[in-house]
Amino acid sequence: MHVRMSVWGQREEQLLASLENWLQLEPQLRGVPVHREPSGPGDLSVSLPDDGTPAVLADALSTWISTRIGDVRINVTGPDGSVEVSVANIADHEKLLREVLGP
Repeated sequence: MHVRMSVWGQREEQLLASLENWLQLEPQLRGVPVHREPSGPGDLSVSLPDDGTPAVLADALSTWISTRIGDVRINVTGPDGSVEVSVANIADHEKLLREVLGP
């Protein structure tokens, strides 16, 4: 499964590096390639195996954005559509992300 992510906020480059590191530190995502996309300065892509990893990615993204301060947003495009989550809609992160990444 291919997942695209776009990150927005102040110090976008630092946010992107933080997200890359966060995903690589998640034990169940180790070895999953994370690539910067040439389409934009805040774009990443991940190719996930078809096991339970989409749920792990949803949890990791939800936790990562929950630890951010300020106007930080991430747009995630998965097999079931796209969703944008931000620090402002923190209560719905996991639910929204799982909707686009699958069960």
